[in-house]
Amino acid sequence: MKYIIEICVAIDVAILGIAYPILVDKISNIGEKYQSEYLSNVFDLKFPQNLSILKLSYFQLILTLTLLSFTFKILDIPPLDYFKDVYVIENSADFLIFFLTVVLTISFIIWLNRIVLFQSKTSQLVIYLINKYENKTDDKNLSKTYYLKTINELTIYAFKNDDPHIGKTLSDFYYKQFMEYRKNNSSEDGPIYPFDLYHITNEIIITSTESNNRRFSGIGHLASSGILLLGENFTFSKISQETYRWLWRNLLVSANHKKLIANYWSTASQHAGYSLSLIAPEYEPGTMNITNNDKIKEIDEERKKFLQLNYALGGLLLYLSNYDIIKYILSFSQSQPPRYELLPNTMDDVFYWFDQFANQYRNLEDPIEYKFTFPELDNLGISGQTTHNICLYISILFVRQFTLQKIYSYQNFKIFHSLTNDLNILYSYHRRLQYFRTCIEKVLENKNLLGTLNYNIDELEILNTYDTLSQQIKDKIDMTKLQAPISPTKVEQFENETIRILKATFKEYSKINNPTNFRKIDKSITTAINGIMTLSYKSSFTDNEIPNFNFDTVHSESISNSKIKFYIPNSFIIARNRRYLIDKKNVLKAFQKLIPTISDEYIIISLGSNYQVEQLINESPYKRIIVKIPYTNNHLRDTFFVLKKKNLPKMEFRDISNQEIEKFKLKPLDSEIKLYASVLDLNIPDNIALKNEYDNEHDEDELKVLLLISFIYTISWRSDRDIVMLSLSSPYEERGIESELGDIKKLK
Repeated sequence: MKYIIEICVAIDVAILGIAYPILVDKISNIGEKYQSEYLSNVFDLKFPQNLSILKLSYFQLILTLTLLSFTFKILDIPPLDYFKDVYVIENSADFLIFFLTVVLTISFIIWLNRIVLFQSKTSQLVIYLINKYENKTDDKNLSKTYYLKTINELTIYAFKNDDPHIGKTLSDFYYKQFMEYRKNNSSEDGPIYPFDLYHITNEIIITSTESNNRRFSGIGHLASSGILLLGENFTFSKISQETYRWLWRNLLVSANHKKLIANYWSTASQHAGYSLSLIAPEYEPGTMNITNNDKIKEIDEERKKFLQLNYALGGLLLYLSNYDIIKYILSFSQSQPPRYELLPNTMDDVFYWFDQFANQYRNLEDPIEYKFTFPELDNLGISGQTTHNICLYISILFVRQFTLQKIYSYQNFKIFHSLTNDLNILYSYHRRLQYFRTCIEKVLENKNLLGTLNYNIDELEILNTYDTLSQQIKDKIDMTKLQAPISPTKVEQFENETIRILKATFKEYSKINNPTNFRKIDKSITTAINGIMTLSYKSSFTDNEIPNFNFDTVHSESISNSKIKFYIPNSFIIARNRRYLIDKKNVLKAFQKLIPTISDEYIIISLGSNYQVEQLINESPYKRIIVKIPYTNNHLRDTFFVLKKKNLPKMEFRDISNQEIEKFKLKPLDSEIKLYASVLDLNIPDNIALKNEYDNEHDEDELKVLLLISFIYTISWRSDRDIVMLSLSSPYEERGIESELGDIKKLK
């Protein structure tokens, strides 16, 4: 151990006094070269720079222990007698100093190599970071995140400085990362990448707009073209909403740069043409049943989402007046004869997409203004300009149909090929026809735009063709409505609701129906309640129409409220023999005058007594013979009818005549209440006589059906009855002169 202490002291002093301060200064500058916020964090993750205890790095801890080891040598503490003459024990201080110095030296060398790596060539550092990132399986301490953030920072540094040495390495790295996330995607809505991968595509595009980098164009093309986010799939793949949001952010940055938009449009066309290409239906052998209908629908919905993004891009380019870029995308094709994957093929497509953007009610859940933000359109007062510019772009596509060249003799770009039969869509088209024409006129007025596009067109032909197409939509609506059959499902729903409502209403009056068949009937006051016969909109009873949410209940509820609940209570007014007007505080005294002795022989029918009267009655013995019935005649409020049960009316259902059943094709709905109904389409030849007889208005804009709800409900009274009507006076309503209690006589 001769001279060992001297050597260790020299090494330790050199490290502590000379090398350590220099290296600390170097460490403090890590990341400054690359303008990186995270490179120092990555450096701190590795031995011996990473933290151990007491917020000291491993190197600082080893250095501190090495210095403390000299304490045992300085104090020269002798060993215990038991360990005397043991060489290792007697020289333990020297061995400890030697061991810690060796550890310190090794740590110093490792530390030095780490510093050299982080301060040396960018290519070596990038390869190191990529290897560490790819070999990291977990991210408990954000180490994997730091690696990716640092790689992103070095990418932007290299891009700005046109570093040719790491372009291929970084391009391969990012391509692989995005591909792995797509490959391992388990989400049904498409892959969602980490934020830092989304962010780097946007940062690369921003940097691309700020430089004319040629040697580093590989990664720039991957980002601006959308290959990283979309992939290069030749099979169906979905795009998540988060990816759509970042695609739009990237397009906002690229919108003023033709090269960047050209990169994107090429990839997007390929994605639409291969990954989102429509598939042919497959039929079950021997039948017309389509076995892959769900897959067809899934691809169609995903394709529409993708096309919506690209039509919005066209609106953005028009808003920014980038007519030269619009010219490029309108003529771009990757096949011969040309196919335009991101543009409409027929007038059917043009009208469909105009309606998709112009109809604000289609986008209530996900407004276009929020989904596709335009620069400087950031307040509600002008947010409508977003959809307006997209609609103007669709109008350009309408004009474009007149410039397309025929490849095949059967092609005609100026007509509808298969105009939809869906009335809801046709109605929506119809409501936006005038707006669409206005947009087309505005496009035709933009001579600068048309000149840039080299569109030599006949404006009169375009407008006349549009008017012809508009008329075809109107005619289609009329023809579809005329030919639309009455929906059995809706008729059944109407019938079921009619039964439910009317039976429930009649049941409310069953408690005042006289069970006896008395013979002495006062025919002069016998009342009959009938159903209704009315004209109703045919659209309420057909499929694919604008839904009418109460078509099935409105008529039966009208009968219930305006007829049954009105005429049954009113029949008591006609049948009463006596009427008294009393103060509400005298109501119990009036009852006592009429019914001195309470028994089940009597009944008091209550119509809407107020709260104070209710309290009086509930605390009285008359509560048990009170029966409440519904009413819709507000003049009967605070009214009671006092009578013996034998004087209750006889209410019964009568048969409908066979002549009426045959004429109106009535269908029996319920035998208990002898209820019938029918819904007759007046627009078919079989019902032309009924149309001429009952449809006097002949409203051609709204086709009608003849709707019937038929029943006969009679209310008969005894001729020798005694029924007393008690009305309560009111300070808010003139009801006459109050009666004296002495004038009230007992019921007969």
